[in-house]
Amino acid sequence: MEAFLRDVRFAWRGLRRTPGFTLTVVLTLGLALGANTTIFSMVHALVLRPLPFPQSEELVRLYCTQPEQGPVSPSEPEAAAWAEETGAFRQVAAFHYTYVNRTGGEVPERLFAARTTPNLLSTVGVAPAAGRPLEPADAQPGAALTALISHGLATRLFSAPEAAPGQTLWLDGQAVSIAGVLPPGFMLGESSNEINVWLPLHLRTSQEAQGHHHLKVLARLKPGVSLETARQAATRGSAQLSSDGEAGEDAEPAHGAHVLTWQEDITGGARTVVFALWGAAAFVLLIACANVTNLLLARAVHRRREGAIRAALGASLGRRLSEALAETVLLSLLGGAVGLLLALWGTDALSSLLPPQQQRLATPELHLPVLLFTGGLCASVAVLLSLVPAIDSSRTGLLPLLAGGHGATGARHPLRAGLVVVQLALALVLLTGAGLLMRTLAHLSELELGFQPSGVVSAAVQLPAQRYPDQASRIQAAARLEEALATLPGLQAVGLQQEIHLAGSTTSSGVRVEGKDEAGSPRHADHRVASPGAFEALGVPLKRGRLFEGTDAVGAPPVALINEAFVRAFLDGQEGLGARFSFDGETWWTVVGVVGDVRHLELMAPPAPAFYLPVAQAGPTQLHLIVRSTPAPTLAQMREAVRGVDPELPVPALQQLGALVERGRQRHEMLLTLLSILSGLALVLAALGIWGVVSYGVNQRTRELSIRRALGASERNLMRLVVGSAGRLVGLALLVGLPTAVGLGQAVRSLLYGVTPADLPTLLGVAALLGTVGLIAAWLPARRAAKVDPGLTLRAE
Repeated sequence: MEAFLRDVRFAWRGLRRTPGFTLTVVLTLGLALGANTTIFSMVHALVLRPLPFPQSEELVRLYCTQPEQGPVSPSEPEAAAWAEETGAFRQVAAFHYTYVNRTGGEVPERLFAARTTPNLLSTVGVAPAAGRPLEPADAQPGAALTALISHGLATRLFSAPEAAPGQTLWLDGQAVSIAGVLPPGFMLGESSNEINVWLPLHLRTSQEAQGHHHLKVLARLKPGVSLETARQAATRGSAQLSSDGEAGEDAEPAHGAHVLTWQEDITGGARTVVFALWGAAAFVLLIACANVTNLLLARAVHRRREGAIRAALGASLGRRLSEALAETVLLSLLGGAVGLLLALWGTDALSSLLPPQQQRLATPELHLPVLLFTGGLCASVAVLLSLVPAIDSSRTGLLPLLAGGHGATGARHPLRAGLVVVQLALALVLLTGAGLLMRTLAHLSELELGFQPSGVVSAAVQLPAQRYPDQASRIQAAARLEEALATLPGLQAVGLQQEIHLAGSTTSSGVRVEGKDEAGSPRHADHRVASPGAFEALGVPLKRGRLFEGTDAVGAPPVALINEAFVRAFLDGQEGLGARFSFDGETWWTVVGVVGDVRHLELMAPPAPAFYLPVAQAGPTQLHLIVRSTPAPTLAQMREAVRGVDPELPVPALQQLGALVERGRQRHEMLLTLLSILSGLALVLAALGIWGVVSYGVNQRTRELSIRRALGASERNLMRLVVGSAGRLVGLALLVGLPTAVGLGQAVRSLLYGVTPADLPTLLGVAALLGTVGLIAAWLPARRAAKVDPGLTLRAE
């Protein structure tokens, strides 16, 4: 150890004598190590670090499966049946999101809420910070209304959370007693919004409830139970529903089950992005190592005479390896220190890629495992970088070096050219990824949404059951809201719709089409409710038939609109007008019009089959007020209009539909930005690598080039000779890099839209860019070689 410390001190003195070399290597390694540290912090947060719940590895998410849709949300009877499978599950909890209106304060407010089975907290292993949890008696029909509230809401309303239990909240016109307060920061990672209120849920087991798929189901596995065993148990529970003797012919058939760990369910959407970035960062590190290896090889060439003399004086190979290792350890540690400084900033930037709910549960930070990873990476880089120069010096004999002459230290090193090919090929892979994402964003910007978001704002309104207990009162309130909004200044169109497009929520119902689906299982379609003005306000085109009219009200024949995807999926591409369908087994709705397809749930998801019911016949409890006007109305104007209808209806915020569209592009834009930074860094390093190799080759071939010039070679011939050797390296890199880029592109195919990993314009553009940069990097030393003075060079020889 003492000898190695002496080698470290000796290496430090040597590095101080060459500050340019030292700074170049440290910055190169620092950038690469910083990128890897930053992205590994995200990998650790998403994949390796357990969720902040006791024995979180036992927590799983349950879905039911249907042939035409894959995994979907379970129904209440399914959740109840799964809870009976005690052989696999210790506990099964279910919940769904909703909104409640709180009154009694200065202004009414809309709170994000969840209805949950009372065992949710015990399932995830969390106790209230104050008060008691929900109990089974709280969920029984006729029980006194109770709720849990978030720590933030308790602090805001009662100053001290400990004072909240026992207090009363007025929610949807009803007095609700606060049973307890949840711990600070409690969340399940399912929603980007903080859940303010948790209300008890009693699971229904009726046949009608079986067709309503809206729950999120969490379960805690028994020790030793695998995911496959859990899936089989859940499938048995679903099968039990269909074998129930009371099930009628309209009952849904048995569903399958899909089980995955809760951590994978929460973080699955971000894993592809993070692993793609981690792969890109690993490529940058390899390119940086190749670049630094080239620098160390050039440095070793100039120190061959010194090394050979020391070997002749008795220095062993082990000692020379120790000296090389000491130097690279210092360089790696300095690079790692720079990388950690960059990672302090980079973790904050990278976390913005995650949805808000994942940012809270899986925040990337420089924890001890991340620091250990960086330390291990530095050690690996140090060993790797020390081997090549040390082995190179060990293979050099003393007599050729002492004999002198140019060729004694100027032998060409094939490894340097090979390293440049690797650099260029890896840079090409990264540039291809950035190019494919750029093309994806271009396609997304030209995407046909099916509606016109520009100039449209929306606001959500909840009609509480206590104030609007029946369909007639809700329909009347909807009509009055639409009339009140029609008085806003600059109005172009106004309408109501139960769910707004691209807001991240949808409702699905099992549909039977008359004459086609009377037998067998119902097929699912999106269930939407809209007023006649909603289609004009959103810019959804009418394709055939008519839109809803004022006469489509309660008492009139039930009518519906369908989209073109519904026609293709359910009606075999027929016209659709006059067709009848049912989703509850009782009411049959007649199709009076076909509207255009709309991208509703996600920007990149194709339009799903959907049907629309008129607000005046469906009477939904939740409405989105949709206004197209110039200028856009303010929140105060919207609140004033709603207050004129019902002063206890809150309007929490306005949503710009254009902002929802941009949110769908945000993940790709951030990924493109980060990948472009990594690709640009890789391209610069690769260009420096080829410049260094060509410059080194020019230096070693000075005598040859001088003789050629003396024998009549022109400057153009000499430049062609030098650039041609570099061109061969670029060509070989293209042959290796292009197939690799196409192959690795398959791993991130889910991030692409409108392009494939083998997109020819992208591959040709990237190849042209890399070739141009490589040849420019080679042209600079080639120009210097063409200006060589043969007389001076030959006299020096």
